[in-house]
Amino acid sequence: MISAEFGFRGEFQVPESLSMCAADRAVELDVEEAFMCGKEAVKLAASGKTGLMVTLVRAPGRKYACGTGTASLSEVAVKAKPMPDAFLNADGNFVSAEFLDYVRPLLGPMPRYQRLSNVKFNR
Repeated sequence: MISAEFGFRGEFQVPESLSMCAADRAVELDVEEAFMCGKEAVKLAASGKTGLMVTLVRAPGRKYACGTGTASLSEVAVKAKPMPDAFLNADGNFVSAEFLDYVRPLLGPMPRYQRLSNVKFNR
């Protein structure tokens, strides 16, 4: 209805993902980086630059640090980068230690999962 009446393109959100977008799901780092991106976006807008998306640029090294950069909207709107093969384990059914090293500073403490042995039950 809105599209037909006003000519706006409609967007929707999958209900299951709404709860993952809630503010209580954000870790402190998310809030800090969002604020950093917002400040950079205001600077870009104030200087008359448009058609850009503010990006987070991760610094190399084991200790997590990042700054901001930019990417043109035409570049990022259509390109999706697949997860590097090195981020999956040899069996292809879980993430690798390299991925965990990469993501751990972003997420904070990770839950511990148990590995179940495949023991058949005989009656």
